[in-house]
Amino acid sequence: MRKSLLVFMSLVASLSILAACSNTTEQKTESVTLPMISDKIQNETKEIMEQSKLVKDTAITIDQKNKVISLTVTASSDTNSDYAEVIGLNFAKTLAIGAATDKENNLHKPENDSLGALYSIYDLRNTVKQENGKVLAKGKKATNETKITWERAQ
Repeated sequence: MRKSLLVFMSLVASLSILAACSNTTEQKTESVTLPMISDKIQNETKEIMEQSKLVKDTAITIDQKNKVISLTVTASSDTNSDYAEVIGLNFAKTLAIGAATDKENNLHKPENDSLGALYSIYDLRNTVKQENGKVLAKGKKATNETKITWERAQ
């Protein structure tokens, strides 16, 4: 009886190890579906941003292959570096809110200090420049970071 119990326990342990290994393999080969950011969401985001008198133009570029979202704002000549960061942050959050409203994406929206789930999937590149081309602020955030790191123009 004791020998059969030992054989049974060994068999259960072996099967558990095999199951754990097969689950790990399946998780590694599973492809993650990237959230889609429709043209409609992009256009609505741009329209919202361009309602500000300080914002002259906006651009959104999504590189799904490299998982990078690039946001560019052309601001009026009255915009300074401090406000450029605020504009860039608002642009990033507005796009993330739009992406989160699409139920198929299953993303949580930005809250207080959080940029939301979109930028835990995509890296963010954010540039705010004046109409004359002078860059006021450049921001970037990798998926494993929680905040945008800004470089200001000198």
